[in-house]
Amino acid sequence: MADISQERARIARELHDGIAQDLAAIGYALDGEIGRTDTTAESRRSLRAIREEVTQLNAKVRAEIFQLRSSREPEAHDSLEEALRDLDIDFAIVGRLSNDPTGLELCKVLVELARNARDHGEATAVEIDITRERIILKNDGHTSRPVRDGRFGLVGITERLHSIGWDLTVEGGFSQVEIRAVN
Repeated sequence: MADISQERARIARELHDGIAQDLAAIGYALDGEIGRTDTTAESRRSLRAIREEVTQLNAKVRAEIFQLRSSREPEAHDSLEEALRDLDIDFAIVGRLSNDPTGLELCKVLVELARNARDHGEATAVEIDITRERIILKNDGHTSRPVRDGRFGLVGITERLHSIGWDLTVEGGFSQVEIRAVN
């Protein structure tokens, strides 16, 4: 257990000293550009929108750092709902994720699938049906784009699922995804 705590602390330090600091520096650079007298009103609006995205991303990284340093694991289902709200996507969930390491991993997979549906398929809503042995995620996004093999997101999802004894089935170009326990 000490090894896990030490690794979590190491990852938290790396995130803080690397990504979090870099995001803060980007934010300050954007603030400087926004405040310049020769920045047009249109550019200023665009830069403020980007600045807000950087601020939100930095808050997410800092929340991850806090969680890594916390001895209390988050509730999987609550984390799923919070993450879907943060994605600014409509969602409906039937059932509940278990509050154990498997549930937490499934939460991360579902969030990534919802993010992909929003970002790549322009989905505005997802429906998630959860039982103990399977989860079905449907979305209203465009599904005509082919999925390229070797994408890191899909590889990561598959690896994460296999590590907990689950598998992924895709239908209709990701308009419906089924995740099923294989044990």
